[in-house]
Amino acid sequence: MLPILRGLTALLGFALLMLGLGWWIHPEPAAHLLGATLLEGTGRSTQIGDSAAFFIGSGGLLLWGALRAEAQLVLAGGCLVGLVAPGRMLAATMHEGAWTAPEIIGECVILAVAVATASVLRRNHSDTLSY
Repeated sequence: MLPILRGLTALLGFALLMLGLGWWIHPEPAAHLLGATLLEGTGRSTQIGDSAAFFIGSGGLLLWGALRAEAQLVLAGGCLVGLVAPGRMLAATMHEGAWTAPEIIGECVILAVAVATASVLRRNHSDTLSY
């Protein structure tokens, strides 16, 4: 089970990392993938910088944590992605944003995979220490 979870976590991390790099290199298609349009002026600079940092950071943590079998890194990356879901819900319910259920489900799935991977990594690590 651990190799499958690590592979899935690494794949999710790689996808997020590539999306983050896309924000730097070709921001318009990256925004389109998320159902967004590019802002103008300072808003565009903030949107590109923050979005790239988020996706590169969370994707890098998931990927590196999966490759190095580091539960803390996997969990940190998963939690970053998971925190987007309540932000989306607040945006929809309190700030006239769109309800984006598919994206919320995707973020929850990434969080669940990260939690499962970190849990199995920790269990596997503690099993190896007991010998």
